[in-house]
Amino acid sequence: MIEKRDDELRENTKKLSIIEGGFYGIHEGVGLKYIAPFALAIGKGNPYVITFLAILHSVPSLIGNLSQLYTNHVINKFGRKHILAFFVILQSLAWFSVLLSGLLFLKFNFNSNLSLILLVISYTFLVSFGSFVNPVWTSLMKDIVVDKNGYYFGRRTMISGFVALVSSLLAGIFLDKLSQNKILMGFSLLFFFAFIFRLFSGISFLFHYDPSFKKVGSNYFSFIDFVREYKKSNFVKFSLFISFFMFSVSLASPFFIVYMLEDLKFSYLTWTIISVIGSLSSLIFMSFWGNFIDNHGSIKTIRFTGVVISLIPIAWIFTYY
Repeated sequence: MIEKRDDELRENTKKLSIIEGGFYGIHEGVGLKYIAPFALAIGKGNPYVITFLAILHSVPSLIGNLSQLYTNHVINKFGRKHILAFFVILQSLAWFSVLLSGLLFLKFNFNSNLSLILLVISYTFLVSFGSFVNPVWTSLMKDIVVDKNGYYFGRRTMISGFVALVSSLLAGIFLDKLSQNKILMGFSLLFFFAFIFRLFSGISFLFHYDPSFKKVGSNYFSFIDFVREYKKSNFVKFSLFISFFMFSVSLASPFFIVYMLEDLKFSYLTWTIISVIGSLSSLIFMSFWGNFIDNHGSIKTIRFTGVVISLIPIAWIFTYY
């Protein structure tokens, strides 16, 4: 009877998590995707705007990832769903600080450098709150989804990504209809919706089932242990692969939006469509890769996609001619 009740709670949480993924998709589609264009709009004509964009792309991610070093200390003291709810709600509230950076520039003629500094600080907190609880969410959902992990997470990511795609496209159409002097108010409205739906995400975690967390001492190791195991540990090798991959991506990724909006003179709608096409292709193949991982394992998937994805930047070389 207890086991049946446990299964029901897991199933209900799996369904609720898909709804929460939809909330996050809207938060991403109308919020996170438009941070860089928002910074460009504030810093239009500012000679340091590209530097601010590079900082905006790198510093929040760096601090957010470093914050995960302390996640274990929290997860051992508090329930995972309560940690998720608390920090995701904090993340939603951080959107007000992001909004403030634009409103100070628009309504009170703040220097664009000061507004961009406030934006970087606000976005750092926003990203850090989300990054901090990523391992908590992974831990919780791995205890909820006990079989066919690839299928479930592939399906959830596909739904969340589709919602993000549609909301991002609608946001691009909305911004494209606005005159230049109203564009910052348009961003403010989008970010308010990002706040609302991320708040819904945070509240939804309170209704998740949180199985008792079992700490396995043998799974924990220090950074020194991590370095020592680099020759024989698959986890260390995977971590190095991801680190080098993210380093390579981060060299150019902050400047793609500048290149498209400033050099290629794309409208917000055109830029959104290009972004959506990339997301759409991911969605189309998401279930395929989920099933592929279930049937053939993650290693074959990483080996193949890791090589092919490295060829994509080469195509960008020819877009300017």
